[in-house]
Amino acid sequence: MKTPILKLIVVSSMVALGAILLVPSGRAGDDKPDTPAERKARREAETLRKYDANHDGKLDDTEKSARKSDREKARAEREAKKREHEEKKAEPDDR
Repeated sequence: MKTPILKLIVVSSMVALGAILLVPSGRAGDDKPDTPAERKARREAETLRKYDANHDGKLDDTEKSARKSDREKARAEREAKKREHEEKKAEPDDR
């Protein structure tokens, strides 16, 4: 390669080609499901795994109440965190 411009073109082309080939392989490793139905199925499977104490494949009343109490606890924690953030935001700066 006699000219620096030609060398630059070849090197930049190789870099671009490498980037093009790496992007699809990087996305193939994503664990995120593509469709809402797949996400819903995954959530339901996680719920069964977590709350199905007798492993019968469905939630009975006690298991449902445990799930409900966990959801209420998580909601209360989120709301408390949100209130705390808003209170912090409302405080005047003492600079």
